[in-house]
Amino acid sequence: MTRARPSGTERGARRGAGGGGRRAKAAVGTGAPGRPAPEGRSPAAVSEVKGGSTSVEHRPLSSGGGVAGLTSNQTARAASGAEALGPPGALSPALERGGAFEALARALPPGAVVFADAKVLRLHPRVAAALVGHRVLRVRAGEALKSLGALEALAASLAGVPRSATFVALGGGTVGDAITVLAHLHKRGVRLLHVPTTMLAAVDSSIGGKGAVNVGGVKNALGVFHGAAETWLCPAFFDTLSEAQRREGRLEAWKMVVTLDEPTFRRWVRVPPSDAVLLRTARALKAAVVDADPYEARGVRVVLNFGHTFGHVLESVSGYRVRHGEAVGLGLLCALDVGVALGVTPAAVARQVEAALPNGPTARRRLAALTRRASVSRVRALLGADKKGGEGGLRMVLLQQPGRWCVMDVPEATWAPRWARGWRRD
Repeated sequence: MTRARPSGTERGARRGAGGGGRRAKAAVGTGAPGRPAPEGRSPAAVSEVKGGSTSVEHRPLSSGGGVAGLTSNQTARAASGAEALGPPGALSPALERGGAFEALARALPPGAVVFADAKVLRLHPRVAAALVGHRVLRVRAGEALKSLGALEALAASLAGVPRSATFVALGGGTVGDAITVLAHLHKRGVRLLHVPTTMLAAVDSSIGGKGAVNVGGVKNALGVFHGAAETWLCPAFFDTLSEAQRREGRLEAWKMVVTLDEPTFRRWVRVPPSDAVLLRTARALKAAVVDADPYEARGVRVVLNFGHTFGHVLESVSGYRVRHGEAVGLGLLCALDVGVALGVTPAAVARQVEAALPNGPTARRRLAALTRRASVSRVRALLGADKKGGEGGLRMVLLQQPGRWCVMDVPEATWAPRWARGWRRD
């Protein structure tokens, strides 16, 4: 069993800076395969291997007034808003800007290629006006965009675009995922800028440099690490979201607080936070995790998979008609049930967390309806293809207490009967 106890929220780790911009903390850890290790490693996390298990002790991610893991010259560059360190796609400190998109768009470099969700352009006509003079490729958001066919079609239209170009992903999570992969592959890597237009993308996929496409019905079967040089947070985009879309972002934020920040979880249970606080807190928590384990080499970043194991299965069996955030919210219920069954999650804790999650009153009925769409054998195949599985079978992030989590092997005898009966409580 792998245990990890991250420290509390690093307040303001990646807050918007009102258009001026601010660097997030440096990524630390070993380099990704095929990428140089980030310069100036910081001892943000120390791993000890004892008796076959790995424990991770988290130390402060910053010290003094600088940015952890950077030399004094690099810190000065970061503070001044200079270009992100390293080659295009390196998981270096990302510049974060906040404000109206029309104002921020004036800083787009010549030759930028904007991949924009067509629906966002319809809802926000000023965005299209702000992009006059830049190449804009309208895309249709959704899981169909995260396919090899869609990727090839986009790539074929970019033959004359040089490696010096900047790709802009303007949309929700599926747009960000697909364009991150495209930015990684085009000319062996180009500069990337994220403009998340959903709360879910703002708290999750726009942080950490991951991009992926689906293959053969398997969610995120092929993926890359390719960090954005900048992220722009434009609150006006969130004004046109539906309540269901807002709930997706809230679920992701609660997931991070439940696993990583027990004091904040207790406060939120007493007084539900505003969406602005949710977004800011979740971004800071995820940034701290990514900083400690940028390439998933230290057993820390795996905590972000809480709820995703069965969440991805539910997405797949629904034919991707269930939104990602909703599927993860239902996957959280599955993870709580598995934790209780294995004696890892106290039943009282599971009940408290489930009551706090903004899943809605019909979540259990929705979960039961989805499980009827797939047999245990199909679920077994999907779990076997999932990148989060262990070499010996299913591995899941489970909750011990708010702010404490572990990774455990889960036997089929634990999850299969629960799937078969629609995850009804024992």
